[in-house]
Amino acid sequence: MTAAPTGYPNVLRLVLSAIAEGAGSRAGVARHTGLSAEVVDAAVDHLVRTGRLVTTPLGGGCATGGCGRCPSGRADGAAGCGAAHVEVGRGPVALTIAARPERPRQA
Repeated sequence: MTAAPTGYPNVLRLVLSAIAEGAGSRAGVARHTGLSAEVVDAAVDHLVRTGRLVTTPLGGGCATGGCGRCPSGRADGAAGCGAAHVEVGRGPVALTIAARPERPRQA
């Protein structure tokens, strides 16, 4: 578990790092980083809105254990599939880290 950073950019880096290291849900990201569920949800929502995370439907249906067991569920256990940040139908989604566009090099 990592101590919570002080700046929002640091929070975003921590969340991206947790996902890259295999955190399979928002709750997993919260456990991995030590961030609160609310902070993780806000960070993931921001990263999806800005295109840094991409949602991909996985098919199937809802998890038998409910939203708390679903990778698309919110970190607090609430439903993620019906939230505004997911623009696909009901069911689990994969969050994938998008490649950063290359910045033009300055001469």
